[in-house]
Amino acid sequence: MGLDMDFSKLKPQDVLDLAIFAEEEAYEQYEYLASAMESQGNPEIGAFFHRMAGREQLHRQQIAERRAALYPDAPANLANRALWGVEAPYEATAAAGMTRADAFRLAMAAEKKAEAYYAAAMEQAIPAEVTQLFETLRQSEVEHQRMLELEMAKRPS
Repeated sequence: MGLDMDFSKLKPQDVLDLAIFAEEEAYEQYEYLASAMESQGNPEIGAFFHRMAGREQLHRQQIAERRAALYPDAPANLANRALWGVEAPYEATAAAGMTRADAFRLAMAAEKKAEAYYAAAMEQAIPAEVTQLFETLRQSEVEHQRMLELEMAKRPS
């Protein structure tokens, strides 16, 4: 899965800001999926998605801390448009009609897209420590995919 993003116009802090926004999107999407599954009578799956949301929140915090340390005086050049679509594909149907399979499919697509973002971002002219952070986050996205696969296997549709 490729990611259509032109990094050539972004400054290194912009790449970090976009990653922060992406992790915020991921958190919001996992909370949405958790609520959808809970409203469908699937509290265990809802709890799983809440845990995944917590992981995304931790990623956001890690990136924000690195951004503040590296670029303390750099203003934000990007606004959080709430629909960058890096990690949240926003294809969700209404919660009332969402199946477990739909929820896992959306989550998996988001994790694959995030992995692609971090892989593409690492190819840019960014400081080595940001590249290292993004590699760690890329590996986390792969781990999230594995976690989703394991959870799906436990709960066939």
